Amino acid sequence: MTSTIQNYISGLKNGKIIGTKCKKCGNIMIPLKPVCPKCGSFDVEEFETAGEGTLRSFTIIYVASEKFKDKVPYVVALITLKEGGAVMGRLLGVDPNKPEDIKAGTKVKFELLIEREEAVVAFKPLY
Repeated sequence: MTSTIQNYISGLKNGKIIGTKCKKCGNIMIPLKPVCPKCGSFDVEEFETAGEGTLRSFTIIYVASEKFKDKVPYVVALITLKEGGAVMGRLLGVDPNKPEDIKAGTKVKFELLIEREEAVVAFKPLY
């Protein structure tokens, strides 16, 4: 099986986070990878995550690339998924001007975000 980033992007556009799991060592990879970076096995399988996880860490972007300069400030978060593995994405539904209100450990859910006709990984807190 060959997993590609295009499968990952297609999944996002359909409201899903698709990952791969190594059948040999159990390593979870997001986005998809055709080879396990942990053990080197090619024996991996695609799976759909529940799209839920926990906020591990975050940063607030005040200076962005030209593509996102009209969005600042915004929050980018590292999310540990329920199944394992981690993914970075925008954190919606929080005030980037009040970082003291954003807490590591908060449960989050994937939210499809389309900007300029592109799928963007984003999450919203579950509170």
